[in-house]
Amino acid sequence: MDTPDLEQKKVLVIAYGFPPIAHAGVYRTMRFCRYLPDNGWKPTVITINESEDIHSDHSLMKRIPASVRIHRTYILDIWRSIRRYQTKQARMEAARVALNDRDAPPGRVVRAAKRVKRFALSAMLKAFSIPDHMLFWIPFAVARGIRLMRKEDFDLIFTTSPPHSEHLAGLILAKIFRKPWVADFRDPIVDNFHTEELFRVELWLQALLERLIVRFADTVVVVTESHRQSLMNRYPADSGKFMVIRNGFDPALFRNIQPDRFDRFTILFAGTLYGTITPDFFIRGLARWLETKDPSVRDNVQALFYGMGCEKAGVLAHELGVEKVVKTSGLIPHSEIIRKQKGADVLLLIIGYDSKSAGVITSKIYEYMAVNRPIFAIMQESEALDILRGYGNFYHANHGDYPAIIKALDHAYEAYLQEGSAGKGEEKRPPGFDNSRYDVTVQVKDLVHIFNEPNLRQPGIPGEHPIL
Repeated sequence: MDTPDLEQKKVLVIAYGFPPIAHAGVYRTMRFCRYLPDNGWKPTVITINESEDIHSDHSLMKRIPASVRIHRTYILDIWRSIRRYQTKQARMEAARVALNDRDAPPGRVVRAAKRVKRFALSAMLKAFSIPDHMLFWIPFAVARGIRLMRKEDFDLIFTTSPPHSEHLAGLILAKIFRKPWVADFRDPIVDNFHTEELFRVELWLQALLERLIVRFADTVVVVTESHRQSLMNRYPADSGKFMVIRNGFDPALFRNIQPDRFDRFTILFAGTLYGTITPDFFIRGLARWLETKDPSVRDNVQALFYGMGCEKAGVLAHELGVEKVVKTSGLIPHSEIIRKQKGADVLLLIIGYDSKSAGVITSKIYEYMAVNRPIFAIMQESEALDILRGYGNFYHANHGDYPAIIKALDHAYEAYLQEGSAGKGEEKRPPGFDNSRYDVTVQVKDLVHIFNEPNLRQPGIPGEHPIL
């Protein structure tokens, strides 16, 4: 039950991603907003309007308390407009091919014009994604924030990213109204593996954005100890600002959900494939493993991929001749994916192979541990692997280590055969493992402790260091 309003302080939450948007980054903010009212803080959320080209799951709205007010604003997103146009053009071109258009091929001038057009669109996509394509939401978020803060006295501003540009809205509002501001980094800015693809000017702007946030935010919350250490190394005079609140899970979401029943050995991936988080090594390793088995095993194995970018797994599986084993889908409702995770024999976890991914702890790891199923982790030595060692019930292979992946699949399949149908879908908590440390009802108390810190300095007072 919510704490009575008279006892509650007020926090203005600025979050580009918020239910019913169903991207991975939404869940941390949603969990905080769900339990903050029970801990003396009433959130008011500024977010974007719904859009047909952003995946939504309206069932998530049931997890938001009625006391949480949500203000949705317009966003000028030129990048997404260009992407929609490109998608439309690609569909039209595909339709012409499907109709076996036998018209004479276009001339050199037309082909050259198409190349120029593609180059121009690519250049525009790049230009409108610096530092990210959500930058043009800032004026709308700030305008709504000014309107809200003039009507009532908020005690604190909380921003969460990515997109990292939204912290600028928190900075502006904090300076105008001289309120404490807490910035939450779900992903790093400078240390993000995406920066490998950026030009020098983009890297400079990313670093500038990080310096602005660190200088003016009262507290910077991160999700890994690796990220905190990196920030402390870059900003030693501000080291006291950096706090770790890991990602986690909401135990209430897993109660009374019955597992799906699968009639074969099932490996399940749920998440987003992008950058160096790629299915290639697993799919190739799975194909090699199947080659070591009797052909009948193929009929008793399936690898299911759910989420954004999972079509990559299907394409590679087709190339390797294992398309009947590997099945892919887009995003599905969260409650449905929980049922499938509970029923799977092994949950596949992939973290990128580049050097900057060593500090990544994907939020999916906590959800996997919450259902108490075996985890197959493809990752390098990292903080995430240390967490899995505490969990205990996992298999591990480094990227490119095919003997390790074949050995892991052998052990997992043997365990499946030994378990028998009677034990399918049963949760088996690893002995000695206590996952309550990742329970959001515990974690939100850490956030509230930060909110209640009496020594938060007022933003707008110059710090000890220059921005540049």
